[in-house]
Amino acid sequence: MTRLLISVEGKSEWKFVEQVLQPHFANLEVYIKLHNMKGNISIDRVSGKLNRLIHNFDFVTTLYDFYGFKRLSDNETKKTLEDKIKNGIKQGQQHKIIPYVQMYEFEALLFSDSVKMASGLKTNQGWIDEVVNDFSDLETINNSKETAPSKRIENNATYIKTQHAPIILQEIGLPKIREKCRGFNAWLAQLENLPK
Repeated sequence: MTRLLISVEGKSEWKFVEQVLQPHFANLEVYIKLHNMKGNISIDRVSGKLNRLIHNFDFVTTLYDFYGFKRLSDNETKKTLEDKIKNGIKQGQQHKIIPYVQMYEFEALLFSDSVKMASGLKTNQGWIDEVVNDFSDLETINNSKETAPSKRIENNATYIKTQHAPIILQEIGLPKIREKCRGFNAWLAQLENLPK
């Protein structure tokens, strides 16, 4: 059995991993342990925490929002952040780290199924369909921090991230999320192919 640590940004991601990803990976003989960063994500904090924990696991991965990082520079990208996470791990342990940054926010995954999202949020499906139709890739839903996925949801529904997101994503299910969110799917595929 492979021992995998998933370091998450906060409580919503924790619940999602616990309710949706852990059962999936248990069937693949991957034992998942969670670590909650409790927000305020920075490369320095991530490096410090992961370097203290990495020795106890076969592999370590991350699930942080791009917008969860503090002090992003204008030229920062998903790749540059993931490279910084990897480079922040001590030599001799870097082969164990699989950094993953969700673009632009975890909430992008909710747009995978507009019917279930609308039902879970008790909101009109029309605005969700409009957003989905405007973006060929759900993980690019964004124009600015003001129009990021969570802001679009908050502007159209009563949204409590820790309550709504994990339940809606569990309803949608991994197959649909993976079909609609290519970056997320690629990350899961990488984890599914870890050596046993």
